[in-house]
Amino acid sequence: MKISTKGRYSLEVMLFLASYGKSCSCTTIGSATGISAGYLEQLMIPLKKANLVVAKRGVEGGYRVSREDITCYDVLNASEGDCKLPCPHCLRKQDCATERFWQDFQNCIDDASKAITLSSLALSLLQMEKGAGL
Repeated sequence: MKISTKGRYSLEVMLFLASYGKSCSCTTIGSATGISAGYLEQLMIPLKKANLVVAKRGVEGGYRVSREDITCYDVLNASEGDCKLPCPHCLRKQDCATERFWQDFQNCIDDASKAITLSSLALSLLQMEKGAGL
């Protein structure tokens, strides 16, 4: 499985929104992440469709995360689609000696990305910023 730039940027944007804590504009997000406003608008489309972000128009508007329990899996799944390890050029699905390994490996990736919430990552970033709370 290869996560594209779109997936990595989407995760970065969502992490920024989770740590920002309130609605913010694409200009603010772009300044913080270095991602252009035009590309941010494109990144937001699948995130809005998956109900991971809420958009509000107007002076107090912008984007914010829709809920606190969003996982890395949710973001990657919304931006990348089905994130599954490929078995390119494999014609031996049932005779494959390593099929069990690849399935177990996929399960580990899924379990880890489902266990990590944006809230926990944002909290870790805030703690590092404050010297791990010291």
